[in-house]
Amino acid sequence: MKSFIKYLYSKCLQILLFPFCLFPIQKNRLAFTGLTGGKGYDYSCNPRYLSDYIREQEKDTFEIYWMVTDPKQYRDKEEKDLHFVKHFTLRSFYYLLTAKVIITNGSYAPWFPFRKKQYLINTWHGGGAYKKIENDKPDANWATRKRAEFCAKNIQLIVSSCQAASDRLFRRAFLYHGEILKCGMPRNDFLVCGNTEQADQKVRQTYQIDRKYRILLYAPTYRSNGKNQMPDFTGLRKVLEENGEKWYVLYRAHRYSEDDSAGLDPECSADVTDYPDVQELLAAADMLITDYSSCIWDYSFLYRPCFLYTPDLREYLAKTGFYVDIHEWPFPICENMEDLEKQIRSFDEEKNRARIMEHHQQMGSYESGHACEAVCSWIKQKSICEENV
Repeated sequence: MKSFIKYLYSKCLQILLFPFCLFPIQKNRLAFTGLTGGKGYDYSCNPRYLSDYIREQEKDTFEIYWMVTDPKQYRDKEEKDLHFVKHFTLRSFYYLLTAKVIITNGSYAPWFPFRKKQYLINTWHGGGAYKKIENDKPDANWATRKRAEFCAKNIQLIVSSCQAASDRLFRRAFLYHGEILKCGMPRNDFLVCGNTEQADQKVRQTYQIDRKYRILLYAPTYRSNGKNQMPDFTGLRKVLEENGEKWYVLYRAHRYSEDDSAGLDPECSADVTDYPDVQELLAAADMLITDYSSCIWDYSFLYRPCFLYTPDLREYLAKTGFYVDIHEWPFPICENMEDLEKQIRSFDEEKNRARIMEHHQQMGSYESGHACEAVCSWIKQKSICEENV
């Protein structure tokens, strides 16, 4: 029913927003949206990294408008070429329908009736090809598929992280047959290039983490019941500190999940769910524990220890499933705490790097460290340069 309402909603919008189509499209106007979960639209994810790059490299060339849930929190960032507009208002509709290029990580694309002379770029919000999306699940209904078809027709370019994503996710699940830019994700450029120092400092300053501590990040994905099966962080820290090191735990819940951070020890851990940039958390983390989250793709380019804590693997396989068999992922699968502690103790850095490199090859990685540059060039061709041609 929910998918049918969304499909019907998009059809109604085509009629209601028609008056906005009388306004001319501005060739140097870019509109950005970043969906962060639920009803949250923030200055975030791939669109944010691309927006920052464009402003730095193409100064005074474009006027940029961001559609966000709370524009007030970004007032200190506004400049003559950067503006924040409240999401889902008449003003936001005006800028969305008069921008030459719209950049999104998935939001608006499935339901908003963009104009034929506009270009919609979907950077998506996950790398690799891991857990299946709604349209590819066994219980996907007619309305879900129709919404996917509408979305595919709305998009002029998809930015892909790897061949597996292009083939199994975008071509098959998205039903998309248009142009794919094979450059990797903008948000991963600094991770691929190894430029993590600034992000590490920023995270440590935010949570006042002393340099004597190494950082463990736990970042699980969403489950349909909204609940995670948390690891025993006290036990984990004991294992990690057997060699004399000190460890600090950061917990980042998925935006759709319930807040289950009450058991964290405030002396050596912090809830970082509200931190605005997960890439910076990954850059700061010396170790990642997750489950089925696509953040393993991003983190893999740092070649650091990562472990999959999956006590509900059988249930997740039955309800959701994967594009690539989880046993082909480069990181150890741990279905209980005993497995997790064992894998941490036996971690081998050389074997870890070899497995990751093999995985990148098997997935057909496009990550180049120059994704922002590639997408920016495409935008310039379709906006400013197109007028000259």
